Formats: sequence, C-alpha cells, structure tokens
Amino acid sequence: MPTLRQLKALALIGQTGSFTRAAEKLFITQSAVSSLIRELEEEVGMPLVQRGRVISLTEAGEQLQRAGQRADLEIDRALKDLRQGGAAQRVVLRVAAGSLSSAALLPPAIARLQASDPQLKIALFDRPVGMLGDMLLQGEADVAVGSIDSPLRLSGELRSTLLFEDRIAVVCARGGALDEQAERAGGLGWSDLHHTDLVLVGRTGGQWNLLLQDQLAAHEGLAIGHEVQLLSTALELVRARLGVAVLPLYATRHLPERDFCVAPLLRTSAGWSTYFVTRHGPPDTAKAASIERLREALRAQAPARPQRAPRGKE
Repeated sequence: MPTLRQLKALALIGQTGSFTRAAEKLFITQSAVSSLIRELEEEVGMPLVQRGRVISLTEAGEQLQRAGQRADLEIDRALKDLRQGGAAQRVVLRVAAGSLSSAALLPPAIARLQASDPQLKIALFDRPVGMLGDMLLQGEADVAVGSIDSPLRLSGELRSTLLFEDRIAVVCARGGALDEQAERAGGLGWSDLHHTDLVLVGRTGGQWNLLLQDQLAAHEGLAIGHEVQLLSTALELVRARLGVAVLPLYATRHLPERDFCVAPLLRTSAGWSTYFVTRHGPPDTAKAASIERLREALRAQAPARPQRAPRGKE
C-alpha cells in the first residue's frame, strides 16, 4: 500500500518538475526522494515519473497523484475536526454542483441548513457538470446538483431526482436596443438575438446542446460569442456590452435592475431542468437526514411552475 510520504513526494515532483525541489520541500535528500518514488513504482508495477531533461508525471502518475491529493484532503479535514473536538458529532456533507447551481441555488440553502444545525458542515465544490458523476462515483462528493446530462441521470450506479424545471431568459445590459425591445414586447425571441454574441455559462452539459443545436441551425445570424465557467464572468461580459447571456430564470433573480434587463425567451418550449443526484444504495447513516434536508431546501427555492410559452417557428 502506498504511503502518504510516497504520495506527497510524487505530488511535489508533479508540481515542481524536479526531484531536487521536491526534496527541498520535504526537507530530505534527493536520493531519499528517488528511493520513495522507486519503491512506489515497484508497488504499483509501472513507471510514475517520466525522467529526462524534462521531468513530469506519466498518466499513471497523474492518476495516483490525484488519489493522493484526495486522501490528503480527507486527512486534513479529519485532523481539523479532531482539533475542534467535534469529530464524533459533526456531519460533513460534500456537495458537487454545476456553476449556475453553485452561484444561484446552493449558498442560501447551505446558510439556512447550517444556521439551523451548527453540527452540520456543507462543503461546496463548484465544478463543470461533466465532472459531477465521477466525483460521486469516486467518493469525492455525497451529492451532486445541476443540469445533469442524460447519461449521468440514467446511470445504474446513481440515483437522480428532478428538483425543478425553469424557463430560459435573456440577460442584456440596460440602455441598449435589446433592453428597449424586450420592454415593449415582454421578452425576446431567438431571432431578436441575431448578430449578437451569446454568452453561455458552463457549456459542458447536454442541456445546452439540446437547447441550442436546433436554433443555431435555424438562425444563421445566431452565434455563440463566449463560453465561460463562472456566472460572474458572464454577467461582467454582459455589463460591458460584449454579448447577452442565456440563463435559466432562477439564476437571474438577484440581478440589479439598474444594470441588467432580464427578458423571458419567447416563442420556445425550451426549459431548464435541475437535478439532485446521489449514489445508489443506502447513504451514510450519519448523512442520510442531512441529504434529505438539503434536497428539501433546494426544492423550496424552485421558481413558480413555468407556463410554457406557445411554440412558434423559432
């Protein structure tokens, strides 16, 4: 079994690209670092470090390094709990979420739950939607929340629950032509966005592709201008008049009206679904109640049931 010292040496070589600098950080000799890595490679049965003029980790080395980092994180958390004297009582719930859910849904739910239960600690991991399934399956997260792709929802190893459905909105800067048009019409259609750069947040999920592929084919003037991971980045692009953001309505609830116009997307049946995903099988007994309370707290934030707008040629 690899030791933590071996895994630490491997991680430092990956970070520094040098046996010498890794040894300096571990306060041991370079030959001692070489011995640690050689023993680790013998244990694993394959090379973990690519040696030469440039030193780097092999694919196997990178995989083992990530596992070591996760183990290091868990040990740090356990030590912190022990020092605080709450290891026996405190529940730590790890939640992985897509960018939009992390920004707009999780913070108020986490604050509400932790205020009502001081022994509950919720750790939020903001990650691309495509990573959420792996985080659950590898035990890095207890719960995933977001616009989860169909393959992940249908996985036999995971249990998926629809939290809510929402309508799509267009967010543009105040004072522009689209702002005035949206105010007059009560919203905007896809054709109104021709020759305007679309700003998308976290476009790694199937929902974006399902939402856009037909529209991009139907509207030659429709173009994706920016694909970003953070909601805050998208909003700053909009504020600077570098495009318009296409977002679920729930992600627009707290935008300042003086800066942004939020216009429902008209003449479309497109919607946005947000899911709550856990691993199959009974959850950790200590966490089961907290997982259910989190689910209910998120459902309580669901927008009013969307009234589907009549679908036209757009």
